[in-house]
Amino acid sequence: MSWTTPRRAFIGAATAEGGTKLNAFDNALLKLGIGNVNLVKLSSVIPAHIEWIDRVHDVPTGMLLPTVYAHIESDEPGMTISAALGVGISENNEGGLIYEYSGYCTREEAEEMVRRMVEEGFAVRGWKLAEFKVASASVTVREKPAAAIAAVVMFPY
Repeated sequence: MSWTTPRRAFIGAATAEGGTKLNAFDNALLKLGIGNVNLVKLSSVIPAHIEWIDRVHDVPTGMLLPTVYAHIESDEPGMTISAALGVGISENNEGGLIYEYSGYCTREEAEEMVRRMVEEGFAVRGWKLAEFKVASASVTVREKPAAAIAAVVMFPY
């Protein structure tokens, strides 16, 4: 198998319910348009000059897609769960970083956490943060198990 440097990326977040926690997670993936592919979990470095797209275009069933994601599932009624990804883009789009967080918290708390992580990641590298993007999802569990996911999906084309 050969890997190529991704050229485009999508950032998004979703929540869903399901009959089980795993079904809730799967349903959230389907809402994002990535439920019929194989996610290859990445660490958090964004290639230079990535183009950001606004939706996942048709991808073949079973395709391997490099992805950074945060997720959480719960079946405890009344619990609020959140997932967030913070994306920092360097000056002149020379690369960037993605940080993920999920927990029993509000959307705002998850977003603040990833913002702080991005800022620290840039500071320790001596990079200048030019742009910050965030994707987050939050849900309060009701009668069925629920999931929250935030993801950056990278495409080689």
